[in-house]
Amino acid sequence: MFYRMCRFIGRILAEILFVPDVRGTGNVPEEGAFLLCSNHIHALDPIAVSVLIDREPRFMGKKELFESWFGKWLFGKLRAFPVDRSVSADMKSFRTAMNVLKNGHGLVIFSQGTRMKEFEGSKSGVALFALKSGAPIVPVGIVGTYRLFSKVSVRYGEPIYPDEFAGKRVSTEAVERVMEVVVERVSALCEPN
Repeated sequence: MFYRMCRFIGRILAEILFVPDVRGTGNVPEEGAFLLCSNHIHALDPIAVSVLIDREPRFMGKKELFESWFGKWLFGKLRAFPVDRSVSADMKSFRTAMNVLKNGHGLVIFSQGTRMKEFEGSKSGVALFALKSGAPIVPVGIVGTYRLFSKVSVRYGEPIYPDEFAGKRVSTEAVERVMEVVVERVSALCEPN
């Protein structure tokens, strides 16, 4: 209930405070697991990519967001879970992410791991999750400044289906091939009109 109320308020605020230019929401699967992989330019990006679609995705967030009791409560209510970026493989967050996908939910991942002006240096987690779960990756590009009443474009690209790349087992080569396509598609969606 709290999550849905926040989504509703977020959608109204997005319409009032910015000039949202939203394209391609039909590329988000209507049912079943999926991954949204977006560039990350602002702290408001999680709101921008999630409130404008009909699905209710879950989120990976840096563990620092969960360190206070309020952060732990708030982000937990917003269906987020922590990931420790200081280790090469946070197995607890990996298992949580796989359970989210196994249960047919969407998962938002900012594969750069932090906010950057340009979409570059992506980590391969999104490809690994897709290959392990079979869930499609929906590339997302966000363009804008989030200045009051300014235009913010959120573009959802065509899904990338991992079975196009995967063999019988997940390999380094398959992960790299998926990430090449993801980076290429997200970068294209981030291009100015």
